Amino acid sequence: MNIIPLFAFSKIAKEIYTLQKIDKRLLSKASYLRSECVPAILYSNLPYETLKSKIEKFGGSIKFELPIIKGWSVNLPCDKLKHFASIKGIHFIAEDSLVKLQLHIATQEIASRKANDLGYTGKGITIAFLDTGIYPHPDFTKPKNRIIAFYDVVNGKKQPYDDNGHGTHVAGDAAGNGYASNGKYKGVAPEANIVAVKVLDSYGRSSSSDILAGMQWVLDNKEKYNIRIVSLSIGETPALPTFLDPLVRGVDTLWKNGIVVVVAAGNSGPNYNSITSPGTSRNAITVGAVDDKRTPDIEDDEVAKFSGRGGPYLYKPDVVAPGVKIVSTASGNVPFGADEIMINKPYRSATGTSMATPMVAGAVALLLEKNPRLTNVEIKNILKNTATKINEAGLWTQGSGMINIEEALKKV
Repeated sequence: MNIIPLFAFSKIAKEIYTLQKIDKRLLSKASYLRSECVPAILYSNLPYETLKSKIEKFGGSIKFELPIIKGWSVNLPCDKLKHFASIKGIHFIAEDSLVKLQLHIATQEIASRKANDLGYTGKGITIAFLDTGIYPHPDFTKPKNRIIAFYDVVNGKKQPYDDNGHGTHVAGDAAGNGYASNGKYKGVAPEANIVAVKVLDSYGRSSSSDILAGMQWVLDNKEKYNIRIVSLSIGETPALPTFLDPLVRGVDTLWKNGIVVVVAAGNSGPNYNSITSPGTSRNAITVGAVDDKRTPDIEDDEVAKFSGRGGPYLYKPDVVAPGVKIVSTASGNVPFGADEIMINKPYRSATGTSMATPMVAGAVALLLEKNPRLTNVEIKNILKNTATKINEAGLWTQGSGMINIEEALKKV
């Protein structure tokens, strides 16, 4: 599927898309579903009771509100979609689409170890990870527990767990302190606080509405936990323009509320226009993956073939970071996957833009530790302006290049 150009929508094009009022993917899905109702995300300014009455009249239901995008998660009758789209006060009906994961030398390459040696460790800064959960690994809980909050959208459990392993690995990339390896496998911001929001199930799958519910929880609890950064190692093939894309709208709301959102570019490369949503957000810091060949020498690096690329109307990714065979924390709740390598019991090796993304989130934590007053735009510009170019890779492949935390800190 071709990505719709990020900045190409004129006022006329927006009007045409909005007048249609319904996601074509949703109509297609409804045509072959055997069930009576289809999950959807509905943009509407109608009062709750009015909307509830109109939906229930035809056998549908409201699941929950999504204030973060001024929308609702709903179940709508398959044969009444066009009827609902015609109701005044309902602006657009989008598919509640399936979202998937974007599944020690690395920290040297981006100069985070040097930053740690200078005393910058992310202390006092909170990173929220919207992922498969988190296992209470020693690298997070010793010598003190830095998992300061856990929220489970999927199963409603209260205690931290990770029945997939991806979320634990991602959190370690950003904020593991290497306790179980005597400091060998340490993340970028080893003293940052961690908030884990479980939005993906044991198979690494989720709906857009569940991810938006996780974003909403982060927004509602931003002040309570001092959440300054969100790390999103998820993605789906874009099918809507960004102004209607539910995930992009959620990311943009977080950004406008002072939360730096770092998003994976996706693993759909090497073709151009292969950035996944919500990495297509104009605001988000979108991260591609580099193969560092397990050496500290940047000269032999290359952008991973799988890493999502931008295009003429999609100036992404913004930066890149190591994302191939990255060693990080393992979950004790699940066995190791076939595509992962067990390093020892507490650690595993994994590959993807999923791994590169939290490294950049960790870098943001170090910048905010040095100057908590930095704005989102300032942080993004600092990372881009101090990045190092990777060989001959072009703008749409590497963005501004590999982040260099040591140089970035000098600009703060």
